[in-house]
Amino acid sequence: MKRMRYLTVILVFWLFLFFNIERLSNPVDITDVAYTFVPLVVILTILAPRLREVPLWAFLSASALLFLLVKTWVKSDIWGVSLPLTVTEVCIIAVAIILARWVSNGIGEFERAITRITIGRDDGLPEVSSDGQVEMYRELKRARHYQRPLTMVAIGINEDSIQVALDRMVREAQQAMIKRYVMSDVARTLCDELEDYNIIAQNGDHFLVLLPEVAPGQLSGLSKRLRQVLSEQTMVTPQIGAVSFPDDGTTFDDLVERAIDAMERDREMERSTRAQQVSTGSYVT
Repeated sequence: MKRMRYLTVILVFWLFLFFNIERLSNPVDITDVAYTFVPLVVILTILAPRLREVPLWAFLSASALLFLLVKTWVKSDIWGVSLPLTVTEVCIIAVAIILARWVSNGIGEFERAITRITIGRDDGLPEVSSDGQVEMYRELKRARHYQRPLTMVAIGINEDSIQVALDRMVREAQQAMIKRYVMSDVARTLCDELEDYNIIAQNGDHFLVLLPEVAPGQLSGLSKRLRQVLSEQTMVTPQIGAVSFPDDGTTFDDLVERAIDAMERDREMERSTRAQQVSTGSYVT
């Protein structure tokens, strides 16, 4: 994205220089054809994704030839004393096209990245061409030859439901990004609150924290402090399950499993308390 910003700024700056070149250099007198042709070719380059498939040299040559043809058509001088101006205008058009192509390529990369993130890779998708029908026809011949059962199913999509699915995908993507941000905020807060020798690791949708030299009697005060800090700084309500070695387990897997079980019990207790408060009307969001 940073590269995309730089390319866009460079393109805008180049267009700014182009439209103000006569003010910066009096001998240069850009024709009206160039003033019209440059923004049009830039817009076309960015808005037409298929032009990315055209080799750059071919697109530059075609644009320069079209520009010369348009100048000839409007009876604007090209040769003679106007040749230096014509060369200058062609160079300006070429630079504008190159910058616009870079911006267009950046937009394409961004679109492909978003597609991979939101939709995923297309490996293993069903055939949409005649290859799939060939495979089906082969299976039908096999079933007919060996007198085996076969079922054909046609599955369509209600057009109105596509918008519903899209809205759901957008909501899920937003929730995933928000959750990632919150998890990062919680991790940063834990790193600030705990000592440097404590070990913090993310395990799915929760964190594992290893506290060397912390005895069972210290867990209550530490848990209370972490609940308060996380609630104040990250605006989330944490569920904390704490176990100790060797009272609750002697292996790493035992400690992890029992800590997660304790965390789940704390979560269920919180849900029960919240439901009770809602039923009595004392729950405040």
